[in-house]
Amino acid sequence: MAATDHSRSEAAKQRRQDQLQRWLGSETDQTGFEGRKTTGGSGTRRAKVQFAQGAVFMAACSAGDREEVATLLRQGADINHANVDGLTALHQACIDENAEMVQFLVETGSDVNRGDNEGWTPLHAAASCGFIQITKYLIDHGANVGAVNSEGELPLDVANEDAMERLLKAEIKKQGIDVDKARKEEERIMLQDARALLEGGGSLTPHPNTRATALHVAAAKGYIEVLKVLLQCRVDVDCRDIDGWTPLHAAAHWGQEEVCTLLADHMCDMAAVNNVGQTPLDVADENLADTLEELQKKQNTLRSEKQKQNSVIETNQPISMVPVRTRSKEKIGLHEREKHPPPALPRAGSRP
Repeated sequence: MAATDHSRSEAAKQRRQDQLQRWLGSETDQTGFEGRKTTGGSGTRRAKVQFAQGAVFMAACSAGDREEVATLLRQGADINHANVDGLTALHQACIDENAEMVQFLVETGSDVNRGDNEGWTPLHAAASCGFIQITKYLIDHGANVGAVNSEGELPLDVANEDAMERLLKAEIKKQGIDVDKARKEEERIMLQDARALLEGGGSLTPHPNTRATALHVAAAKGYIEVLKVLLQCRVDVDCRDIDGWTPLHAAAHWGQEEVCTLLADHMCDMAAVNNVGQTPLDVADENLADTLEELQKKQNTLRSEKQKQNSVIETNQPISMVPVRTRSKEKIGLHEREKHPPPALPRAGSRP
């Protein structure tokens, strides 16, 4: 690999590390497999074998050992196995500019449009690195040039080389892709699903790896309309992902001020701590610190007023609810009137 190609590859890797910063040092990252292994129906921990096989498979792919990779696949290895960050062997081969391994994996059935935990497809990785040959190959084999990552970026948006930009723009034009529509596609689908949930009931299905819900995604990306509909569904406003992050953690971290306000208005727990003891304020964009503190004060005031109102209601019961006690003297009078009722009034025209 030429020095310039190596520097591009390193730059791409650094960019991925920056995007995955949330996960580094997180519970997901620190726990590793041992903290997440599951028990099979027979009582044995079969997931350990699956993980070991996946790790060996990824290592063999990184080493470019196609013979070993083929052997592992015959033994049942998952060609789309992903590590804790969602990266598959195809992602890694693209980043490493291993064109032969890319071709081998794609021809053997690897998913060319599989996104990692941040929504980066193999095409995003290749485009970011500036690897023209791999990018062309992926496109020719079904890679979606209109795929959007978690930042709302197309492969074109993460391309740094002029030649790469020209290639992707030409392909976008050829396929007639509306880039603005593509960037909004996820939000449109999420809003559609949220409305279906509101009408038909049900619950949010968390991501199988990150345990993040649609509420987390909408909060992180500022999908206000999606968020409003989901909150109408009475979903848990403090639901947590695998790292203990609530939707407010996500909104605060990604600088979504309007989302933070909306969640606070729905009385989310602003002091919630994630798995490493961080509150939303601890992980927040520095420009949101003052806003979060003000929202916390507002919440405290609302809670205090509500407690006072409840206290007043409890101590000032309606009169109709209080049993009327008759005094002894009145009871005697009533008893005497029952024994000696007053005479009936004379009828008109009758004699007294």
